[in-house]
Amino acid sequence: MDDNWINLDPENDVISQKSNNVENTIEALPYIFNGMEIVDQVLNKFSEEEQVLIDGFECKVLQPGKKWQIGKIRINLKIEFQADHSPDRPTEPESPLDDIRKMDS
Repeated sequence: MDDNWINLDPENDVISQKSNNVENTIEALPYIFNGMEIVDQVLNKFSEEEQVLIDGFECKVLQPGKKWQIGKIRINLKIEFQADHSPDRPTEPESPLDDIRKMDS
């Protein structure tokens, strides 16, 4: 994983498609959603036979310097985010509520 990418919590982190590039939106998703909606979109594209890749299937694995190991293998989907620190892209302005939030802590 690249150091600039961070894992998002797919159930709690909120994602907005609203950015400076309106052409770069996914029509199948609302403008504001969570990561689970992306995962659901991907999983819905899998056929019943391909679903076994997510659920896991029995196999044997041979790794360098080790003997064959029997177990299961699966594909794990995760949502990652990389902040754009480009000087030509504006950042979100501070919220007027930030001072109030600091008072509560």
